[in-house]
Amino acid sequence: MATNLHQVKRGYADLKRSGTQMYYERMGHGDPVILIHQCWWNNFEFEGVIPMLAKEYTIYSPDSLGFGFSPAAPQWFEFTDFTDSFVDFMDALGIKKASFVGQHSGSLIMADLAARYPDRVDKLIFGGLAIYEDSLRKEKAARRDMIGGNKMPYTKSLRPGDLIGLESGLLQRKEDGSHMVAYWTEQYRENTDSKFEYIQRAAIANLLHYDKGGRDMINALLTFDLERVLPKVTQPSLQLVGDRDCVKPPLFKTIKEAADELGSKINKIKIVEGAGIMGFLDYPFEFAEAILGFLRDPEGYVGTEGRALERAMKEYLVPDFDSLVFEDKNVYID
Repeated sequence: MATNLHQVKRGYADLKRSGTQMYYERMGHGDPVILIHQCWWNNFEFEGVIPMLAKEYTIYSPDSLGFGFSPAAPQWFEFTDFTDSFVDFMDALGIKKASFVGQHSGSLIMADLAARYPDRVDKLIFGGLAIYEDSLRKEKAARRDMIGGNKMPYTKSLRPGDLIGLESGLLQRKEDGSHMVAYWTEQYRENTDSKFEYIQRAAIANLLHYDKGGRDMINALLTFDLERVLPKVTQPSLQLVGDRDCVKPPLFKTIKEAADELGSKINKIKIVEGAGIMGFLDYPFEFAEAILGFLRDPEGYVGTEGRALERAMKEYLVPDFDSLVFEDKNVYID
């Protein structure tokens, strides 16, 4: 599965450390910009923004190992190995330094890459730095390890924040194919405002990923302590997130809190109103405009500030219904 763009050049890069390959698409001319999609999708996520970005930059849009047209990630991979695969990707294509745009798990890879390979990174546009509270992150990682080892029952239902993936029960193959309908329903629940076309492609991307096997990036990233890394990220950075994105309380720290932990002197935030998890697809012009504006002039870029930013941090996409308590605050006259 790839983008439907006709103008891109397609190929595979040989990765020296893993001994495997990474599929990618390339378009445009100018300084290199590498796009890193989120789990469990692939590079189709950037289909809308690639042509606009390619007017000024050479855009590389790979499928991370285990996703899309790339082969499965080796079972021995940890999260930093996924990061190293992008360094190997750059080496294979002769890219000495690049700017990066990522969404969700792609943003985490960017942070690790910028901290450990600072000379390879120019500017960073983060699409959601997802910081779990530390005990929650470790609990989720332990649960996934137990489930992966068949040491506990499958999860039969999902609530906001619950684990999804191989252990969810949605992907237990059934003779009537109803597991595919269940997975479509889950994608629609997460992206109710998006087009059916995108929801379908996301569901297919997820199923394609899980059919590959290999190391699952979500399992790996739950062992990765993002907060230890962020202070070491010093490159100019932009947080580019929709106000309906899921990277918010109660599941994660706010984007403002994540940005404040960066070591970047140039550190901006841009909120795209109405955009959710599929923001790059649903709002390609707004996302491309923000990316290009920041890449041209990081210091002079004006993002979202003041009351607008404060409001975006307080509007939760997924409320924690279990914690809701009704209180009658009316004053009555006896």
